[in-house]
Amino acid sequence: MTSMRRDDLIWIAVVTLIAITINPILKSIGLLPADVFRGLGISFPGQPQIVFGPLMAFLLLALFLKTGRAMVFPVIGFLRALSLSFVFPANIEHSGTLLAAIVAGGAAVLLLNNSQWARSHMWLSLLAGLYAGLYAAFNYLSTVVFGPADQTAVMLGSPLRVLGVVVGSFVLGTLLGLLASRLMRPLQAQVFTAPSPRYAV
Repeated sequence: MTSMRRDDLIWIAVVTLIAITINPILKSIGLLPADVFRGLGISFPGQPQIVFGPLMAFLLLALFLKTGRAMVFPVIGFLRALSLSFVFPANIEHSGTLLAAIVAGGAAVLLLNNSQWARSHMWLSLLAGLYAGLYAAFNYLSTVVFGPADQTAVMLGSPLRVLGVVVGSFVLGTLLGLLASRLMRPLQAQVFTAPSPRYAV
């Protein structure tokens, strides 16, 4: 694996900036997914995670493939969770985003330690799907543990919708992960040591 380069630091800075500012920006212009869903009359607790989970999975996987650093998942996940705690101070259930990032970071380490997996579109896209699915699942879990009783009651009263958000997040995250792994293929060849010549082509 190559050492950290200047362009790697730029990528890290840009993805981090997106992760911590996208919610405040969307909130300021009235395009926060929760508000959009509410306006469409289809609002449900945790539903916006089907948007943010796959989006963050795409960005973090692309960054991982650019830098080869599994720590981008938990570090940026922590900064995003911290940012959300300021934007939505009453919603401490957003700590689930950090838990998802920690698990995804562990999975990224496993990929780094297995060269065949690290070069596979399937495993890389599943890493993104894992993060996106856990992003929704852990947010629901932390809502049950820490969140308001009224939201918990709504969620427990509609388990199929909860499952739909989690599964939908996983599927969208996997698809966006596949896109990220294909887009980053040329740069990925510069990050991961290639024991096989055909990988570097």
